[in-house]
Amino acid sequence: MSKTPPPRVEVDAPEADAFDADRAPLWKRLAWMAAIWGASVTVLGAVAYLLRFWLKG
Repeated sequence: MSKTPPPRVEVDAPEADAFDADRAPLWKRLAWMAAIWGASVTVLGAVAYLLRFWLKG
């Protein structure tokens, strides 16, 4: 007895609602990357500063 695999379900997002990142200009994608990187560095620095302040007393 061989088992048959379950049927595949294909999910397609509506074309009008889906945002295709490849269509965005390069400058916009780079700006988002820089903004996310800058925010993460800022938050990491703030957490490190608070930990240092808390541990030094």
